[in-house]
Amino acid sequence: MDIARRAPGAHDVQIEIAYCGVCHSDLHQVRSEWAGTLSPCVPGHEIVGRVSEVGANVLGFRLGELVGVGCIVDSCQHCADCAALRAAQARRHNDAGGRSGYAA
Repeated sequence: MDIARRAPGAHDVQIEIAYCGVCHSDLHQVRSEWAGTLSPCVPGHEIVGRVSEVGANVLGFRLGELVGVGCIVDSCQHCADCAALRAAQARRHNDAGGRSGYAA
């Protein structure tokens, strides 16, 4: 299945994914056993890959660099849960999409 993705922006790092974890939490999400599952759903998190594109406003990453991404990305960084280092409970977060060729 091909799913359209947006082009990486000035604040993004695109990763060519080499490996990702797929665990039981992904099964819950795919089966829509947790509230908020969007379809189509791309499972997978805990990503390892190489940087394939670096946005103009990004510092600290270079092309070809080996990188890893934890299980929670794109949390809001502003709510009480984020401040208490509980990103999984944040109002906005993403914990899927690693079972793909690329992620940004």
